[in-house]
Amino acid sequence: MEKMYANVSAETVKVLHDPNIETQDVTSSGMAGRQQFDNRVAGDFEEEQTKLLTETDQLKGEIDNLQKKLLFMEHHFKMGWRHFGSSFYLFSTVEKTWEQSKQDCVRSGADLVIIDSREEQVLEEGRA
Repeated sequence: MEKMYANVSAETVKVLHDPNIETQDVTSSGMAGRQQFDNRVAGDFEEEQTKLLTETDQLKGEIDNLQKKLLFMEHHFKMGWRHFGSSFYLFSTVEKTWEQSKQDCVRSGADLVIIDSREEQVLEEGRA
């Protein structure tokens, strides 16, 4: 591995790769190259920062949505609803006509359904 040495004077930066081999002078034009490099790095940093801020905002939105879903689920569980698959069910113990039951569901923002799958029947049987 090659050793690097630097000798700084007022107008010239001398970079010595090996003291016995060669010296490179970097004058004001070299310093302009350094400024361009610094500007490019700063631009890359700002771009990455913007990208991370955008991702952070998206994640905050996802967190908000998940918190709303959690509150929705907690509310329905407290009210006696049961979760199955992607749906919630409320099993009524009050005997009503189909039309009365349907109206109750509509007022609750739900639909009246017929339980026709074995899995849903097991869910209903386990509610007691």
